[in-house]
Order: sequence, then structure tokens, then C-alpha cells
Amino acid sequence: MKQQTDIVITGARVAGASLAIILGEMGEKVTLIDKASFPSDTLSTHHLSHLDYVDRLGVLKEVEASGLRKINRMRTYIGDSFIEGPRASYTLIPRRSHLDHVLLRKALSFPNVQLLEGRQVVDLLKTGDRVTGVVTADKKGNIENITADLVVGADGRNSKIADLAGAEKYGHHSAIRPVFYGYYHNIKPLMEPTTEIFLNEGRIGFLFPMEPGIDCLGLEVWPEEFKQMARHPEKFEEIYRSYYGMSVRMKDAVLQGDIIGTPGVANFFRHAGGKGWALIGDAGHSKDPSTGLGMNDAFMQVFLLAEAIKAFEQGTPWEDAVQSFQEERDKNLSPGYRLTLDYIQSRRSWTVEEETLFQAMAANPTVWNKIIPSLPGLLKECSADVPELYGSVVQDAENFRLKEENG
Repeated sequence: MKQQTDIVITGARVAGASLAIILGEMGEKVTLIDKASFPSDTLSTHHLSHLDYVDRLGVLKEVEASGLRKINRMRTYIGDSFIEGPRASYTLIPRRSHLDHVLLRKALSFPNVQLLEGRQVVDLLKTGDRVTGVVTADKKGNIENITADLVVGADGRNSKIADLAGAEKYGHHSAIRPVFYGYYHNIKPLMEPTTEIFLNEGRIGFLFPMEPGIDCLGLEVWPEEFKQMARHPEKFEEIYRSYYGMSVRMKDAVLQGDIIGTPGVANFFRHAGGKGWALIGDAGHSKDPSTGLGMNDAFMQVFLLAEAIKAFEQGTPWEDAVQSFQEERDKNLSPGYRLTLDYIQSRRSWTVEEETLFQAMAANPTVWNKIIPSLPGLLKECSADVPELYGSVVQDAENFRLKEENG
């Protein structure tokens, strides 16, 4: 069998479905292909902080309709002490089964967008060195060719499209930290919905409030801990109950489903495209989930690629359009990439002296009264090798002041 479409997108989750929405609005004939069926879950950071992208796609109200809590605060624990502050804008933590389905349903509301579920790409069609479509197979092995003007890989960090197109990686760093997470009912909440980060013994814990009564608990551990925790998932909960206040807060907690884990996430950029093909989402750029930027990065890439496609349709040669897309993508994502790598590579267990000193400082308001005026200069000095850290804090401060001034 053979089909013809304008654009094939492999991968129908955040990146693929979002691009299909924009292309559907542009009037392009789009075929989405995914080996999964929807709604379904997938490994995710869950953290959806740049809600303007979701709003621009026209699905923010529907994403919020499941009753997601609006998270307005951040709290970071070091041992038995913590620091906390407000966010300049609220965050949502949706389940991927919900978010992906909302995006996909919006994409399929356009008559020119179709979805092929339970089907995967097994090869690329080519004319000379230009990609002209894909060869797909369903679960029974039935083969179908789909020709297209452009093939977009939104199929994750192990992208088949990237592999078949020969997309090279650069800036590559191997996976650093294993990650586990699970969904829990009945964790006692804080007074306000708050993202909580636990920095203890070189591990990083995450508590993400989702719908009322449901939280996502995540944990980045040392590489040597992966096998033991994968075999004994009860260790996950044991570690979490050792964190400040969590033994009491988890007294009535019930795990929903299983603890999900991965030995780590590779860090890299890939060449963003070539003759007849392009990559978005984790297929084009992947990094450790500790900074929670994955979905937001995917949305940003989607809008950039949509601009490149518009430029192509207005007469810009595709090779020039995709090169501009890659340059803009890398310019936007490189600061967060460097910041994430520095964050993960510098994580270690605190010494007893460091932790006890911080505990004493945290409990002494006189210390903070003295230190606060010096903090900007201290932060700038400490982040000299990663200026993105200082810049991101300044940007957050400016955003917060803007929010305060606008009431």
C-alpha cells in the first residue's frame, strides 16, 4: 500500500502533536505515526513551567480542566533545613497520558491531520540523497509506504529517524544519573502547592504536586544504586521517608502503579535536519531531567521548526531554513544544557561540616540579615564558569518584579 501526504511526523506526543497542531492550522496535510496507542503514559520530567506555549497551542484550559494544582512556590531542602520562595508564574505537573492526549485531540480536530497508531517507521524512502517518505509496519508486519515532502522525527532520544537519516550527535555527554519516579495518593500537602527539591547524600529528590491528593515523587540516585533499586523498589520509598518531614507526610501514602526507572538520560545535540527531514524534541536534543526542561524545550523547538517550514514555503531553500532552525535552537538551548550538566556533575554528598554549618545558618536570622546584601555578588562570583546560572536568577528576579508591579 502507498499513501501521500505533505508532512510525516513520527512520534505523536508533546513535540509531534504540537507541531501537528500548528501545521494543521497552516493547512498542511499531516500524517502522525506512533507505535503507541493513546491515551498512554511515557517516561517524563512532568514539569510544565512555560505555559505560554500551551496557551499558544490553544489547549491550556483543557490541560487545566483535569484539576491540576497551580504551583506557585519552590522549596529546596538540604538535610533538615530548607529555603523557599514564590515563583514569578505558576507551574503545572500533568500526567503525560493526559497532556499528550489533549494535544493529540487538538491536532486531530483538523481534517487534514491523521494519526496512525500502533505503527512504526522501519525505513526511509529516498530519491537520491533526499528523504521522500517513510516505510512503516504495523504490529502484524504489514508494510505501507508514505511519501511526503518532509519527514519529521519527534520519536525521542533513540530516534529511528535520526538513525536512518544519519544525524550526527555533538556536545555529547553520557548518561550521568539514574532516575526513578512514582505516583502517590494521600501525601499530606503543604499549605500551598509547592515543588519540593531534596538535596541529600548526593541524591536529588523531587516532589511534584499534580491533581489534589496525587503527587509525583522522583529520585535521581548514584549510578551504582540503579540495579539494587530496580530489583528492590521499596528502597525508593525508604529513602523518601528519611527526608525531612516525609515520614509523617507519607503515613497514609499509597503508590499508584509501579516505580518507573531508567539508568540515565544521555546528553547531546543532533544535527537538526537535512534534505527532506528534521528532528524535534528529544530526537534533536536530550539532557538529564534534573532541571525539568524537557517538555518546555520540545515546545520551543516545535515553534522554531514551524517558522522554518513557513520560510521554506515562502521560497527559502530547505537546507537554509533547517540550518537557521538548528542555529536558533542551539542558541536557545545551550545555556540550559550547560547549566544542567554543571548541576549534575557538581552534585556530591555534603560533608558533615558543610551540612551542619548550613543548618546553623538557616536557623539564625542575624546571619541572613548580614548575608542578603552580599548574595548577588557571591552568586555572580560562584557562577563565573556557568554565567547562565547568574543570568537565569536575574531573569527570574526581573520577571517576579514585573509580576509584582502589575499586581
